[in-house]
Formats: sequence, structure tokens, C-alpha cells
Amino acid sequence: MDASIEGFVKALGGGVGALFSTTTLYPLEVTKTKVQAFAGKASTDEDDDAEKHKAMANTFHALSYTWHKEGPWALLAPWAPGWSSTCVDQFVFNFVYYYFYESFMALWRSVIGRVTYRANMLIATSAGAVMQLTTLPLQNHSTRMQTQTVQRGNLATAVAMYQEDGLGAFYKGLLPCLLLSVNASIQDTIYDTIKEIWLRRVNLSAKQHQAQVRIGLTAGQAFWLGLGSKLIASTVCYPLTRVKQMCQAQTKRSKTRQGATKDGEVAPLNMFQMAMQVYKADGLQGFVYGIEGQVFNASLKAALNRMVKERIQVLIFFLLFPQRFRKMREAALAQVQQ
Repeated sequence: MDASIEGFVKALGGGVGALFSTTTLYPLEVTKTKVQAFAGKASTDEDDDAEKHKAMANTFHALSYTWHKEGPWALLAPWAPGWSSTCVDQFVFNFVYYYFYESFMALWRSVIGRVTYRANMLIATSAGAVMQLTTLPLQNHSTRMQTQTVQRGNLATAVAMYQEDGLGAFYKGLLPCLLLSVNASIQDTIYDTIKEIWLRRVNLSAKQHQAQVRIGLTAGQAFWLGLGSKLIASTVCYPLTRVKQMCQAQTKRSKTRQGATKDGEVAPLNMFQMAMQVYKADGLQGFVYGIEGQVFNASLKAALNRMVKERIQVLIFFLLFPQRFRKMREAALAQVQQ
């Protein structure tokens, strides 16, 4: 019972943190998605706007272009296209991930015992795979909302996607998404390992000075540790992230998809086909277009998410589950005494 409550509270904290970080950074979220989809010769754009194509070569140029061409309402939450669907996507994305991450972690400890570095990576990767399978339709819908030429509402966009490619439209980029589960494993293994070492050190000092032990990081500590861990994970995984985004953004009218078809077939390009299109059109450089926006956005979003998550979950335990809160303090103290 305790494990399920702890998993739910931490998942809820992760979901709330995702809503906060997504809303705060939504202008960058929209822009980096457009750059990943439209940058370079292997663009998934539907038109040949030279000015737009030039602007999409750099995230901050693209941000300026969108602001001047489409106005601030194309970037700022809650008015920007796709904000509501992206919020739902990110809330579910983070809730599912943290719930299964904590559940798998509790199961490992009850069956095997100590969670090693390798075990942490395995648990995080497994939770990431469950998360990707659960939220992929939402990810595809959010990407289409942010990149479509003709703006439609959430329901109209979903209907248009279904009419274009059937249910497969909601599962574009499945393979790269599953492979990107390693992103979460890198981030959380770094974060949790350093967090555990840091809390043990802080609580040892607290015990020596007869002060209260901590069961979570401060907002500032969570921010910087979340920033650093996501910075490493996002940089390592970026080429795969760009291919995934292009797979999800493609439509029947995309130049990349039209150029790769034969005998009039317009089936969505899979990960390998899209990667070959990028390489043929732009070389190795094509795999890093937009990396500055993705790394900056993902790192800052993860930092804000962790900052809110750490404090929200402690507050929920303190207010709603005081007995569990006391047990967590006792466990933190026992860990110091080992």
C-alpha cells in the first residue's frame, strides 16, 4: 500500500511539474518542434517559403520569425496552437513515467534488494518504454497541432490525421520513441544517483548536529541537478530525437515524404527511411539541426519540472499522508546510520 501511494504522489508531482514547465516554456516548445520538423533540405514542410526555410536553420531565428509573421499569440500559452493538447500530453507523459518508475523501483527492492547503477538504468528504460507506448498518440497529435500549415482545433486535427493515415497516424515514430527510452534512463540514473549521495551527506551532517533529516532536495538543488542531468541526456540522444520529430511531423503533402515515394504511394516514412532522407539531403549536419533549442528547452523544462515535483510531493506527503511522511524521514535517518 505504501509503495502504491508513494508512486502515485510522485507521479502526480511529476505531472504538475510538467504542466508548469510546459506552460512557462511554451514559446520555445513550439519553436524547437518547428525547427526539428522544417530545418534543412530534408524538411517535412508542405510549402517552399524561402524566408521561412532560412529562419528554421536556427531556433532563435525561428522564434523571431514566428513572432513577427504570426504574432505573439502563435507562441504564448494559453493562446498558441497546440498548448492544451501539449499540456495533456506532458501531464500524462510524466505521470505514467514516474508512476511506473516508482512501481518498478519498489518491486526491484522487494524482490532483489539494493538498486545498483545498472538496475536503475534498466528500471528507468522500462518505465520509459511504457510511457512512450502509452502517450505516443498524444505526442503525434501535439506535434501536428504545432506544425500544421492550416490551423485546426484539437478534434479537427485528430480527424484530419485519421483520414490521412488511419490509426497509423497516431503511431508515427514508434521505433525512435521506444529507443528514446534511454533518454529517461540516462537522466534519472544521473539524477537519482547524485541525489542519493547528496542527501546522505546532508543527513549525516544533520544527524551530527541533531537537526532534522531531509527526504527531498530543495527547489534550487532539484533545479540545477535536473538541468545538468537532462542536458547530458538530451545532447546524447538528439539525432534520434530529430528523426522522431520528423517522422511525427510528416504529412502526405510533406516534400520529404513526396520525394521518397514510388509509384504514387505516400505511406509514412519509417525511422530508417527518414534518417536516410536526412543524410542524403543534409549530411551528418542534418541530424543536429535545432540541437540548441532542444537541449536548452529540454534542460530548462526538466529543471523546472524537478523543482516543482520535489516540493509538491513532499507537501502532499506532509499534508495528506503524515504517517508515510514520518516513515520516509525514519528511512532517511536509517540510511545515514548504515
